[in-house]
Amino acid sequence: MVNDALRKPVIVILGGGFAGVFAAKSLKRRLGWDAEIELINDANYFVFQPLLPGVAGGGITSSDAVTPLRAMLKDIHIRMAEVFDIDLAAKEIIVVQGTKRRLIPLAYDHLVIALGQKVDLSRVPGLAEHAFTMKNLGDAHRLRNHVIDCLEHADVTQDPKLKRELLTFVVAGAGFSGVETVGEMKDLIDRSLKFYPNIEREEIRVLLIEFSDRILQQLPPDLAEYASQQLRKRGIEILLETEICSATGSSIETTDDRIFGTKTIVATIGNTPHPLVMSLDDLPKDKGKIAVDRFLRVSGVDSVWAIGDLALIPLVEEPEEYEQFAPPTAQFAVREGGCVARNIARTILGGDLIPFSYESKGAMASLGGRRAVAQVYGIRMSGMLAWFLWRAFYLSFLPGGITRVRVLVNWIMDAVLPRNTVQVQQAESQSTRYVHFRKGDEVFEPGMLADGFYVVLSGSFELKIEDPSAEEPVIRTLGPGDHFGERVIFGDGLRTGSVRALDASLALVVNREDFERFAGAFKVLGDYFSDYIPKTFPISIHDAGNEPTSESTPTGKGSPIPRWRKPRPGNAAPRQ
Repeated sequence: MVNDALRKPVIVILGGGFAGVFAAKSLKRRLGWDAEIELINDANYFVFQPLLPGVAGGGITSSDAVTPLRAMLKDIHIRMAEVFDIDLAAKEIIVVQGTKRRLIPLAYDHLVIALGQKVDLSRVPGLAEHAFTMKNLGDAHRLRNHVIDCLEHADVTQDPKLKRELLTFVVAGAGFSGVETVGEMKDLIDRSLKFYPNIEREEIRVLLIEFSDRILQQLPPDLAEYASQQLRKRGIEILLETEICSATGSSIETTDDRIFGTKTIVATIGNTPHPLVMSLDDLPKDKGKIAVDRFLRVSGVDSVWAIGDLALIPLVEEPEEYEQFAPPTAQFAVREGGCVARNIARTILGGDLIPFSYESKGAMASLGGRRAVAQVYGIRMSGMLAWFLWRAFYLSFLPGGITRVRVLVNWIMDAVLPRNTVQVQQAESQSTRYVHFRKGDEVFEPGMLADGFYVVLSGSFELKIEDPSAEEPVIRTLGPGDHFGERVIFGDGLRTGSVRALDASLALVVNREDFERFAGAFKVLGDYFSDYIPKTFPISIHDAGNEPTSESTPTGKGSPIPRWRKPRPGNAAPRQ
């Protein structure tokens, strides 16, 4: 047994964005090998989000907006996994990783929560189902492919109404992300038209919709006005004090009762706290974020720290206005990462904690068309000079010299060459798939997360479930036409039984969320399972599926799947 006095403290960081990555780098620099540092992220790369509009517009390649976490954070343990739950009392993180989708408990001495925010567009009917978002690399990649797809179809269609919809592009939200996205998207369209002889420039319609009275609220009014003039000069319509109140696959309706036919809606609005964070009652929250003190400690929770977009960080002792809290920007997130590392190191090694303090050095936004606006150290700039400054700043900020060189080369080539209109399609996840099994293969085991609903097409399977009320387990043999997996899906629990192939077999697998949506929307199917499950399984087993027993969960606590993890049957899938 290792003496606790000799054991290295374990520091776990949740999230691989600006805040989490720079916290990890600073912790390693300050503590070296005196602590075990682990960063958990659902992807193995860091996304440089300010470059995502450039990826969407085709100005740079998608690979140049990301950097492998293992290359950035050498000597730090990187775990690609999904954070499933946090047990603050036990000081444990529960993650889901690997192909078996098991729940893995990880102990920590200090926890840094930097999970960022998610996008919730459910407030506007149809927007979640039909809008593109701009939060990650996949979003930018899909938007670029979609814009090119619209141009391809508009060039050949004989339907005037469809052509108008294909050539109308809408961006909701005129903050930095919205303005930069609409500018890059307009660049892509304008510089690609030479390849589409049947599309006239006058047929292109690009709209920027903003609910407030001006765009770029984070910048002074004169710079925002300059940005508006430049965007309008390039043919972008700006609708102020307007919101989208509904969306379909072919149109949007605004709050002033106007309807615009469109096949492209980009939503840069709807940021919402991470659902896992909001589901934890032990975490104090204020204004929809985790409440921390000026030292970045979560109020009233031992050894837990929060930084980044999901943390409400006071900049003064007793803040009264929202502006007296740290804004959700990259430059603040980087400094928060350094501050939390310094304070964790002082907590471990000894020393007084230092409150977080930082003043913004300014802000800038690219408008496309080699124009930008910037306010740096109080100096206001606009036009091409601001555009060069914007590029120089983000180039210097990119992690790694190789990445900087690649992005610089891309920008130079983009200045002299036409935009590439090749569609590089991503592999889309399938709602259903065929899976072959050899004789003896395990399909799933107790303790695994339910991944889907299985229909037997050929061969046979053995289903074995331990019955708490009986001495012998329930064993069933399933052949063609039979199915399994639905009991735990409807119970919202973990697998409590096992299934193995008795012969060489073939099954059709329906992904869990898609199965839930379909069963929730198709009443006949829902009614069938409501009747089938109680008749097929003893009530003791059925209850075990709803609330896993301590024997069936890796943590030994018998915790059901957290509420935030449970999909809502009947909801439509987001647009892919």
